[in-house]
Amino acid sequence: MSHKKFIEQLNDVLAWELAGIIQYLQHSVMVTGPDREVFAEFFGDGSEEAHDHAMKITNIITALDNIPTIKPQRIHQATTLEEMLEATLALEEDALASWEKAHDVANATGAPKGHIFWLEEHIAEEQEHVDNMRKLTRKVSFSANQLPKKTSG
Repeated sequence: MSHKKFIEQLNDVLAWELAGIIQYLQHSVMVTGPDREVFAEFFGDGSEEAHDHAMKITNIITALDNIPTIKPQRIHQATTLEEMLEATLALEEDALASWEKAHDVANATGAPKGHIFWLEEHIAEEQEHVDNMRKLTRKVSFSANQLPKKTSG
Protein backbone atom coordinates (compact mmCIF):
# COMPACT_ATOMS: atom_id res chain seq x y z
CA MET A 1 0.00 0.00 0.00
CA SER A 2 1.08 3.53 -0.63
CA HIS A 3 1.46 6.69 1.40
CA LYS A 4 -1.50 7.98 -0.65
CA LYS A 5 -3.73 5.23 0.79
CA PHE A 6 -2.84 6.34 4.33
CA ILE A 7 -3.79 9.95 3.54
CA GLU A 8 -7.06 8.79 1.96
CA GLN A 9 -7.92 6.84 5.09
CA LEU A 10 -7.00 9.75 7.37
CA ASN A 11 -9.36 11.88 5.29
CA ASP A 12 -12.09 9.27 5.80
CA VAL A 13 -11.52 9.44 9.57
CA LEU A 14 -11.64 13.23 9.31
CA ALA A 15 -14.93 13.04 7.39
CA TRP A 16 -16.45 11.00 10.24
CA GLU A 17 -15.21 13.52 12.81
CA LEU A 18 -16.69 16.37 10.74
CA ALA A 19 -19.99 14.49 10.67
CA GLY A 20 -19.71 14.09 14.44
CA ILE A 21 -19.23 17.83 14.94
CA ILE A 22 -22.40 18.58 12.98
CA GLN A 23 -24.54 15.69 14.21
CA TYR A 24 -23.71 16.18 17.89
CA LEU A 25 -24.22 19.94 17.56
CA GLN A 26 -27.64 19.51 16.00
CA HIS A 27 -28.67 16.97 18.62
CA SER A 28 -27.53 19.33 21.39
CA VAL A 29 -29.96 22.02 20.25
CA MET A 30 -32.78 19.67 19.18
CA VAL A 31 -33.09 17.55 22.32
CA THR A 32 -36.21 18.38 24.34
CA GLY A 33 -38.02 17.18 27.42
CA PRO A 34 -37.02 16.52 31.00
CA ASP A 35 -33.61 15.11 30.02
CA ARG A 36 -32.72 18.15 27.92
CA GLU A 37 -30.20 19.68 30.31
CA VAL A 38 -28.23 16.45 30.68
CA PHE A 39 -28.30 15.43 27.03
CA ALA A 40 -27.82 18.91 25.56
CA GLU A 41 -24.53 19.04 27.45
CA PHE A 42 -23.70 15.43 26.51
CA PHE A 43 -24.19 16.12 22.80
CA GLY A 44 -22.45 19.51 23.03
CA ASP A 45 -19.42 17.85 24.62
CA GLY A 46 -19.46 15.25 21.82
CA SER A 47 -19.34 18.01 19.21
CA GLU A 48 -16.39 19.65 20.95
CA GLU A 49 -14.52 16.35 21.19
CA ALA A 50 -15.12 15.60 17.50
CA HIS A 51 -13.78 19.10 16.74
CA ASP A 52 -10.63 18.38 18.75
CA HIS A 53 -10.13 15.09 16.88
CA ALA A 54 -10.68 16.83 13.55
CA MET A 55 -8.04 19.43 14.41
CA LYS A 56 -5.49 16.75 15.25
CA ILE A 57 -6.19 14.81 12.08
CA THR A 58 -5.98 17.91 9.88
CA ASN A 59 -2.63 18.76 11.44
CA ILE A 60 -1.30 15.31 10.59
CA ILE A 61 -2.67 15.42 7.04
CA THR A 62 -1.12 18.84 6.40
CA ALA A 63 2.18 17.77 8.01
CA LEU A 64 2.24 15.00 5.40
CA ASP A 65 1.94 17.62 2.61
CA ASN A 66 -1.74 17.03 1.84
CA ILE A 67 -5.00 18.97 1.96
CA PRO A 68 -7.62 17.79 4.47
CA THR A 69 -11.14 17.05 3.28
CA ILE A 70 -13.97 19.45 4.09
CA LYS A 71 -16.76 16.99 3.30
CA PRO A 72 -18.39 15.23 6.24
CA GLN A 73 -19.55 11.63 6.12
CA ARG A 74 -23.19 10.68 6.55
CA ILE A 75 -25.03 12.68 9.21
CA HIS A 76 -27.94 11.00 10.96
CA GLN A 77 -30.63 13.49 11.89
CA ALA A 78 -33.13 12.70 14.62
CA THR A 79 -35.99 14.37 16.46
CA THR A 80 -36.40 12.26 19.60
CA LEU A 81 -33.86 11.45 22.29
CA GLU A 82 -34.13 7.72 21.55
CA GLU A 83 -33.42 8.34 17.84
CA MET A 84 -30.56 10.68 18.71
CA LEU A 85 -28.94 8.03 20.89
CA GLU A 86 -29.35 5.38 18.17
CA ALA A 87 -27.91 7.82 15.59
CA THR A 88 -25.00 8.51 17.92
CA LEU A 89 -24.28 4.80 18.31
CA ALA A 90 -24.31 4.38 14.51
CA LEU A 91 -21.96 7.35 14.10
CA GLU A 92 -19.55 6.07 16.74
CA GLU A 93 -19.50 2.56 15.24
CA ASP A 94 -18.79 3.93 11.76
CA ALA A 95 -16.10 6.25 13.10
CA LEU A 96 -14.47 3.40 15.05
CA ALA A 97 -14.35 1.25 11.91
CA SER A 98 -12.67 4.09 10.02
CA TRP A 99 -10.11 4.64 12.79
CA GLU A 100 -9.32 0.90 12.83
CA LYS A 101 -8.89 0.86 9.06
CA ALA A 102 -6.55 3.86 9.31
CA HIS A 103 -4.46 1.90 11.80
CA ASP A 104 -4.32 -1.10 9.45
CA VAL A 105 -3.32 1.11 6.52
CA ALA A 106 -0.73 2.93 8.65
CA ASN A 107 0.90 -0.38 9.55
CA ALA A 108 0.80 -1.63 5.97
CA THR A 109 2.29 1.58 4.53
CA GLY A 110 5.01 2.06 7.11
CA ALA A 111 3.56 5.27 8.52
CA PRO A 112 5.58 6.99 11.25
CA LYS A 113 5.38 5.12 14.57
CA GLY A 114 4.12 8.25 16.32
CA HIS A 115 1.11 8.32 14.01
CA ILE A 116 0.46 4.64 14.64
CA PHE A 117 0.59 5.12 18.43
CA TRP A 118 -1.68 8.16 18.13
CA LEU A 119 -4.18 6.11 16.11
CA GLU A 120 -4.13 3.37 18.77
CA GLU A 121 -4.94 5.88 21.50
CA HIS A 122 -7.87 7.20 19.50
CA ILE A 123 -9.13 3.72 18.68
CA ALA A 124 -9.26 2.98 22.40
CA GLU A 125 -11.17 6.23 22.98
CA GLU A 126 -13.61 5.49 20.14
CA GLN A 127 -14.16 1.97 21.48
CA GLU A 128 -15.04 3.47 24.86
CA HIS A 129 -17.59 5.73 23.12
CA VAL A 130 -19.16 2.73 21.36
CA ASP A 131 -19.30 0.77 24.62
CA ASN A 132 -20.96 3.67 26.43
CA MET A 133 -23.47 4.23 23.62
CA ARG A 134 -24.35 0.53 23.64
CA LYS A 135 -25.25 0.93 27.31
CA LEU A 136 -27.23 4.14 26.71
CA THR A 137 -29.21 2.52 23.90
CA ARG A 138 -29.82 -0.62 25.96
CA LYS A 139 -27.89 -2.84 23.56
CA VAL A 140 -26.33 -4.36 26.66
CA SER A 141 -28.63 -6.56 28.70
CA PHE A 142 -28.29 -8.66 31.79
CA SER A 143 -30.21 -11.60 33.16
CA ALA A 144 -30.73 -12.99 36.63
CA ASN A 145 -28.76 -16.06 35.53
CA GLN A 146 -25.63 -13.91 35.40
CA LEU A 147 -25.86 -12.94 39.07
CA PRO A 148 -23.60 -14.84 41.45
CA LYS A 149 -25.32 -17.54 43.48
CA LYS A 150 -26.05 -16.54 47.04
CA THR A 151 -24.11 -18.52 49.58
CA SER A 152 -25.30 -19.18 53.07
CA GLY A 153 -23.11 -17.59 55.54
